[in-house]
Amino acid sequence: MNTEAKAPVAAEKSERGIILDSLLQGFLILLPLTIILILLSIVFNFIFGIVAPLSAALDPGDDPHWLINVLSLAIFCVFIFLIGLLVRNKIGKVYFKSFEKRYLTKIPLYNLIHQTVYQFVGLKKLPFSEVVLLDPFRSGTMMTGFITDQIDDKLFTVFVPTAPNPTNGNIYHVPKELITFLSVSTQDAMRTVMGMGTGTADMLAGMDLSEILTDGSAQEIKKSQIAGDSLVTIERPT
Repeated sequence: MNTEAKAPVAAEKSERGIILDSLLQGFLILLPLTIILILLSIVFNFIFGIVAPLSAALDPGDDPHWLINVLSLAIFCVFIFLIGLLVRNKIGKVYFKSFEKRYLTKIPLYNLIHQTVYQFVGLKKLPFSEVVLLDPFRSGTMMTGFITDQIDDKLFTVFVPTAPNPTNGNIYHVPKELITFLSVSTQDAMRTVMGMGTGTADMLAGMDLSEILTDGSAQEIKKSQIAGDSLVTIERPT
């Protein structure tokens, strides 16, 4: 009787949790985008205010000449382009990282906006969205891992889960040359971890694994069930 009475209460709490979580997620997505739009509007209006006096020479009317709007937009785009061009430069990137660490990261919500923009435009992928094989110890034994962060162009942070519980694992900071990126979904890779290695051969079927060889010799995947860390053993023929 008590169990039947508790069931509707639990369902109501679950629905309430889904609603609150959805509202929070929507707020966290819209807040950075709204702030970005406001900042862009401020910068554009600032440029427009500088260029607007030219409208008196172009058009004696009360309304600003249409050319002013076009000119303001062009200057705005060129300004953004030049900043991006400077940051793409190796030296500019170093100075920007230093400036960002010293000043920008202290601005409230900057990190949230930064992460949102990078993920929105695809410059930075979501954690666990990329599946990799890695050999952090150069031993020839490959581990199934998930990219959680990219430190720079040549260094990645990889989480290697333990089987069968993927919430436990180890974190490695690995050079790019020791990592092989796989065209595999996170869900499929997680299934092999939870299955203690079962299905790994099917997951990697049809893939060219020659890129992961360190000595150029032929190797093959050993199809086996591994009770421990989610590992893929690469056997070298003698």
